[in-house]
Amino acid sequence: MNMLIKRLPTIILRIIAILSAIAGTLVCIFGVPSFGTEIARIYPEYAFWQYPVCVGLYLAAACFFFVLLHFWLLLNSIDKKGILPVKNLKMIRSGAIMFAILYFIFVIPILFLAVATETEDSNPGIIFIAAFAGMFPIGVAAIASVLERIAGK
Repeated sequence: MNMLIKRLPTIILRIIAILSAIAGTLVCIFGVPSFGTEIARIYPEYAFWQYPVCVGLYLAAACFFFVLLHFWLLLNSIDKKGILPVKNLKMIRSGAIMFAILYFIFVIPILFLAVATETEDSNPGIIFIAAFAGMFPIGVAAIASVLERIAGK
């Protein structure tokens, strides 16, 4: 029982990682292709953006899964050895930064186009929501950087 209580935080984090992986997979299967199709349907003058945006979003998803993999390996090291491996923290930081860069390159410009071309249903708040969502990987990278500094000492 004591061992279960000791491992409970990492078990909860593993459940969160599994649910995140499932959600990311569903977004990759259903969300990204429909997003590209909607770009081409709603904005035919920007239809050429359909495939570059989809490729960029899949690259961002690859970074997301890369971060999840190293997060899982980090949890394994914590459970087995009780240490924070600096290598995994560096990989998490790098993957999160790359995810944020790809997100801001491929998602935010499309949202600016959507807001600029929509006149009657214009909702500029969507850009702020998307920018806020893009800040999460930056927060993950900052936390990984702090943990990396602590683990390195």
